[in-house]
Amino acid sequence: MSANGSRGQPGFFFCRRRLLGATLGLPLSALSGCSPRLNWREVRPADARCVIALPDKPQAAQRELVLDGQPITMRMTSTGVGPSLFAVGVAQLPAAALGPDRLAATVAWFRDGLLRNVQGVLTGEREITLVAPAGRNVRLARAVTALGRIGAGRKAELAARFYVVDDRLYQVVALGAEGEIPTDALDTFFDSFRLTE
Repeated sequence: MSANGSRGQPGFFFCRRRLLGATLGLPLSALSGCSPRLNWREVRPADARCVIALPDKPQAAQRELVLDGQPITMRMTSTGVGPSLFAVGVAQLPAAALGPDRLAATVAWFRDGLLRNVQGVLTGEREITLVAPAGRNVRLARAVTALGRIGAGRKAELAARFYVVDDRLYQVVALGAEGEIPTDALDTFFDSFRLTE
């Protein structure tokens, strides 16, 4: 699956100290080595039909993308805490991207965009389970882990969940310098994601 046009590949939005911007085409800020202080709060991104806990005050942005010639909008809600990023993105997918023969390639396109942002190497990928309210259709649920680099070449760890529900793609991402996001923080973050009716 290829992206056409000049709007770039999918990725994530980087939020650090009240600054939010697209990482695509922009260098990541150098990240400090301090341990993050996490103050979890429940967030309901606008028009996303989901809930997630973020560890600091969230900010929102959007990016226009082109997926197989079709324009789509990725809306991101994210926060940066110390050297770490936590984000959830939502995009409404065109019908062609949802077909049984295209769905895996659609998700791979978003996954590969994340990996490019951090010069990442995939270290794990597996199918997972997502419970949905009655009337919502979970088409795909996948967990991804990767190693990469951020800032001035510092080693980084990326963990992400991709969910395709009805006609929406949810991209749930945690990124931090190697060893700086505790396992319990990852569990809190990913376990907090749930769909709403």
